[in-house]
Amino acid sequence: MNILIASDSFKDSLSSIEVANSIQKGFKRVFYDAKYEKVFLADGGEGTLEAVCSQISDCEIKKHEVLNPIDEKIEAKYAFINESTALIEMAQASGLELVPRDKRDIINSTSFGFGQLIADAVKNGAKKLILAIGGSATNDVGIGMLQALGVKFYDEHNEELSSKKILTAKDIFKIESFDISALRSFRDIKIVIASDVTNPLCGKQGATHIFAKQKGATSKHIDFLEESIFKFAKICEKKLAKKTKDKQGAGAAGGVGFALNTFLNAKFKSGIDTVSELIFLEDRIKNADLVITGEGRVDSQTAYGKTITGVLKLSKSYKKPAIIIAGSLDEGYEKLYTLGATSIFDITPAPLDIEDLLSQADKNLSATAYSIASMLHLGQTLK
Repeated sequence: MNILIASDSFKDSLSSIEVANSIQKGFKRVFYDAKYEKVFLADGGEGTLEAVCSQISDCEIKKHEVLNPIDEKIEAKYAFINESTALIEMAQASGLELVPRDKRDIINSTSFGFGQLIADAVKNGAKKLILAIGGSATNDVGIGMLQALGVKFYDEHNEELSSKKILTAKDIFKIESFDISALRSFRDIKIVIASDVTNPLCGKQGATHIFAKQKGATSKHIDFLEESIFKFAKICEKKLAKKTKDKQGAGAAGGVGFALNTFLNAKFKSGIDTVSELIFLEDRIKNADLVITGEGRVDSQTAYGKTITGVLKLSKSYKKPAIIIAGSLDEGYEKLYTLGATSIFDITPAPLDIEDLLSQADKNLSATAYSIASMLHLGQTLK
């Protein structure tokens, strides 16, 4: 039997690699002579770089000193996946996990470090950029990133804001104009935004109202940011003659999706589809007898463009049984049965507080995998 394990990470507990290893450990206790193939997945968020480069032999990792979201120097990574294509994960430089909970300050956070990675990739010869923008800590509508790429921003007195400091979300409202002449060097560079976020930039379903709270925003912050971003978007419409704030994906990464699309003509593409193509997931599913996938939380939202959905879509097209193992299940998870899931399980053995659940994730995942394998073996015996 050929068993393909193709899972995303379990947020705050296990990487996609650790998840796959844990599932294999549980299954091998029963199906010890099966052939296992492990595929490490991501949907354009944190872990995308690791997932792709662990499976591409020509991947060349680059390291570059950048500023994290709260203006601290760190070393971040990106990769050339071939001679002219760079894969850049925003979470490496501007990710939420880089900022301790007690230091999260969305108003004073910046995407500048992400821009530094992009600039370095272009400097090193990249002609195509695949930008995985999930997992960000910022809501600065990409002005920090654009500043790092050379864009100049001006206030109502025509004084350059970007010459004085690294711009953060609190500076959005001050912007009245900008100079994008530095972006001419990007005219011949193809840019793909790998993200499964489809939210627009503004409004109740926009970047601020949907995502800012989990990045540390208060109600007062949300109102200020929404007003600031709407104003900036209208300035962009007037100056660039583009109406892009309502595009699907414009609200990704606190508005970085909007900035990339509006200023650099970047194109949106599903994060899981992008990763799947890079690692030849379709061929691997085609050759499997059983597919096992999963992620930390599975609920009604999982059906809308997340990693599991991409795996189920391919599994269903090749009539392969697909098992989902989740860290937790919540309302609406049953919808995944209609998308191709054969069985769905969670790894929670008993009511525990969140700290215990996270610390015991590997043990519980392996135990759940063992139980599933035992049931499959029983089914074979009863035939």
